[in-house]
Amino acid sequence: MRRLLPLVVFVVAGALAAACDLSPPAATVQGASVSRSQLDAVLSEISQNPYAQCALALQGVNLPATLSGAGDYTVSSALGSFELSTLVLEKLVDTDLARRGHPVTASDTSAARADLVSQLTAASGGGSPCPNGVDGQALVDRLPATFLSDQVGFLASQERLAVTLGHVDISPGALMAYYRSHPAQFQELCLSDIAVQSQAQAQSIHDAIASRSATFAAEAQQNSIDTQTAPAGGQIPCVPSSQVVNSVILGAIAGLSPGQISVPVFEQNASASGGGVWFVLQLDGKPDIPFSQAAPQIRQQLLSAQNTTVAAEFSRLAKAAHVDVDPRYGTWTASEGIQPPKTPPAADLLSRSADQSTSASSASAAG
Repeated sequence: MRRLLPLVVFVVAGALAAACDLSPPAATVQGASVSRSQLDAVLSEISQNPYAQCALALQGVNLPATLSGAGDYTVSSALGSFELSTLVLEKLVDTDLARRGHPVTASDTSAARADLVSQLTAASGGGSPCPNGVDGQALVDRLPATFLSDQVGFLASQERLAVTLGHVDISPGALMAYYRSHPAQFQELCLSDIAVQSQAQAQSIHDAIASRSATFAAEAQQNSIDTQTAPAGGQIPCVPSSQVVNSVILGAIAGLSPGQISVPVFEQNASASGGGVWFVLQLDGKPDIPFSQAAPQIRQQLLSAQNTTVAAEFSRLAKAAHVDVDPRYGTWTASEGIQPPKTPPAADLLSRSADQSTSASSASAAG
């Protein structure tokens, strides 16, 4: 029993900390509050942390153009409205799940954290917009604590809602069954290429490799104008087969076995100037993606199939919600979330010169 005491103390301390948050609510949602301190903590981390900003970018979130406010340690009203809208929606979803008898579990949160790592992994060849190009787990490890907790929590809520509404089975057994029944989706394509500017040179290289008077790697290093792959003997990093949509490549390697090379193929430049490049391709292999790596992809695929249903539920919840917002943050609208408070008319604001004039007059009278 004594081994459980530290956990009990931790849980009680966490509950007391939550209960002692006496900051006024920034918004009240169906009787539950989003505290001002919670909102301020997330806003501070988003506005000051480039990793938090690029994490949102990788998820397709378009942040307001201006994040900082006019004063020191302030944020723009647009950023405040954006984040408060997100927190309000999260409360609405959690309330809806509780009503349905399907609240988010610890297992849901753990799975959502792993899914967030997948969502924050840049697509193959796409590169990451984050500092030093970090993504995936390395990016998650750099996210500030409150922001990360908020991201994981909202993702867990969305995924639980998708499972509940769509009756989706994402148990390990269901994921394995999908993996086994869709083998073509879980293969990688490993290629090497040699790029040259003329058909004659491409044919000459092809014939030399085919006759075994030269190796593919040596020809790539000596002749290929693909500067990214030539130093490595033409090798291109393996990618999931499902991501290869280039019809020229797919046509060239159709029917090849690992180790075989294609006939020379021409790819037209997309630019208006025309022209193009001749390629000789080698199929290096089609290895299977291990289930441990494929499972998060399968989860996301099954859950994303419910995106339309989840979006419709979001809309329904927003329209039916009773949301009170602290006027300093704006007003709630069912269609657009929190709308920032309107800027007072210019006639109601003191100009800088008038303000300085008033201050000077007051100082003169005091003297």
